[in-house]
Amino acid sequence: MNGLKDIPRIGEKMAKRFEDHFGSEDAALEAILGGDIAGISEVEGVGQRYAISLVHEVRAQFEGVTMNDFLKTKEGVDIYEHLLDIIKQFSHTRYAKDKLHVYIPYPESKRDKIEEVRKATAGYIETARIMGGNKDLISMLSCIKAIDRKCAVPRIRDRAILTTESKQYEIAKETYGDVMDVQLVKGPGEFVDTARGYSHVVAADDKCMMFDLPEDIDPEFVPDIRKVDMWNMVPELEIAFFAKNLSSLESTILMTQMLRSSGISFLEDLEDEDLEYLKSTLSLIDSSGDVKAGSDDAIDRLVRISEQVDECVSAAISDANSTLDSCLEQSKLTLSGQDMLKVMNGKMEIKDLLEKELYQSYNSVIKDAKQRIAGELCLEKAELLLLESFFSDEISHPLEVQHEHLYAFKQQISNRVQRKKVEHKRNIAKSLSGYHDIAQKMVREALDFDVGFSIGCFAREFDLQMPELMEGSGIAFEDASNLFIKTRHGSVVPIDYSVGGTSQDPDGNKSRVVLLSGVNSGGKTSMLELVAQCIILAHMGFPTPAKRLEIGLTEGFYYFGKSKGTLDAGAFETTLVDFSVVADDSPKIVLADELESITEPGASAKIIGGILEVLSENSNSMSVFVSHLAELILENTECPVRVDGIEASGLDSDLNLVVERTPRYNYVAKSTPELIVERLSRKSDGIEQGFYNRLKEKFR
Repeated sequence: MNGLKDIPRIGEKMAKRFEDHFGSEDAALEAILGGDIAGISEVEGVGQRYAISLVHEVRAQFEGVTMNDFLKTKEGVDIYEHLLDIIKQFSHTRYAKDKLHVYIPYPESKRDKIEEVRKATAGYIETARIMGGNKDLISMLSCIKAIDRKCAVPRIRDRAILTTESKQYEIAKETYGDVMDVQLVKGPGEFVDTARGYSHVVAADDKCMMFDLPEDIDPEFVPDIRKVDMWNMVPELEIAFFAKNLSSLESTILMTQMLRSSGISFLEDLEDEDLEYLKSTLSLIDSSGDVKAGSDDAIDRLVRISEQVDECVSAAISDANSTLDSCLEQSKLTLSGQDMLKVMNGKMEIKDLLEKELYQSYNSVIKDAKQRIAGELCLEKAELLLLESFFSDEISHPLEVQHEHLYAFKQQISNRVQRKKVEHKRNIAKSLSGYHDIAQKMVREALDFDVGFSIGCFAREFDLQMPELMEGSGIAFEDASNLFIKTRHGSVVPIDYSVGGTSQDPDGNKSRVVLLSGVNSGGKTSMLELVAQCIILAHMGFPTPAKRLEIGLTEGFYYFGKSKGTLDAGAFETTLVDFSVVADDSPKIVLADELESITEPGASAKIIGGILEVLSENSNSMSVFVSHLAELILENTECPVRVDGIEASGLDSDLNLVVERTPRYNYVAKSTPELIVERLSRKSDGIEQGFYNRLKEKFR
């Protein structure tokens, strides 16, 4: 398979959607072959069902087998899907929940696939035994999502590349024009005017170095734009990938360190030192790709100044005005005769006399305000020079800040923040540039870990055990529990049972054809479901719900559920056609529940008897049929058929049937409908009870 178009269900338009979503054709193929159903489901026009079937089809091409090669009936598929739904409850990521669909039951001819899964599953079970109850690990897993490769960087508007050379301009425009401004300037004047519109300017040619620039213009000089690494010019591009996936990456690192500290190998080709280095580097950024607060003291100080300067200046001015008011209230103005003559002759203003009198107090208040601002904002020497221009030298009341100078101060602080952040981001981007592929692999393996961990937690919750694979046809289990009942009710009576040539064979006859008889509501259908669960899970390579289970693998599994009422002629014919497929001599297991409902009892017994005779002739088959017509079927069968029974012995104090759930071998159990009638009688009264009592008399 060389490309997406080699997959039958993917045309040109769909292939384009896959490439757009995953970033490349190779990445899309990797997702399909790797069973990333969650990721595929997010492709435009693709839903979960399509994704599951697509992955199954592609895997079938490589493995040479499909799920339906083993699961031969819809009822069998329904049980398989019900089991998957239970297992998925133990998934901690959407990726794992969806990827569990890649696990299918294999026929015996693909035993190598079953063994491969069994080997991996044994490891999953051991991991879940150690870590299954660890809430911190589960919390970390729940934070991990598939890598998002779509990491568009917003246009950088506070940074620009300026050059006087057309060649450098063309190169810069093509390389960086999508993410930042690139300007062609004619000379120093235009350079200065343009540069003042940005907090960070890159001068991209030698001529710019010759310009006589004012102090407020401090560009970064790059003689040849072609020799600059992308992470150096636009570090945001490199950081964006890590920022977009920050939570997943950080959780994966913590999970890896936790597993390793618990003695579980994970990401073995990544050294502890590399893991710690990546962890410490990621701690410097936030999820938006910005420098994380607390990671650089210089940046934090400047940001704090920028955030607090307005409030700080306002408070300082308010207190300064209060002090000035107090000074004015306590001041006295005494005029000398000479000063009085100057005022009268118009050579001096009263205002000038007031300023002269208040000069010392005013300067003292201004000095205190500046010291307060400098102290609260922790200003450094260069910043103190700008602070000097905040207030006018001329006495004014009330005192006010010179807003143009405050604005210039704030702008310079903002520019310094951005310059510092660019420097910081460059260091981060350089450190992360070699970890791009490693990061993707880490998260992918963490998600795949959850797939296996889900299986292990499923086994841990229900105390499942790996089955023993035997040669020949048969299945035997001890202390087995129906998972469907257990998930609904929390507890279930464990069952022992054996069919075929197992070590638990009750009479040495290796009976491969069995009729299961018994009371209504006694658990025959549940028993048949349990056998089906064990068969399907064993052929998936999974653990089974039994303390001990041995099973002979087979090629096909047929499960026929209970029909709803007697079928009409057309449906009856269809049912017989469905059963005709069991007539070939391929290895198979057949389970059928109350097949007698397809027609009247007499005819049903003959039909079932004939089917059992066909199955008995196939030495590689095994079958269990649940029926209330065991004795009648035996009369119409010429092959050896073992009959086992599940029987009720009465009613308990709550009027529930007292049933021995484990079947008795070689025993025809009665349906005991009289117990059902008795229960209905005892639970009712009046006319209704009288009706049930009359029916009960018929059984005496």
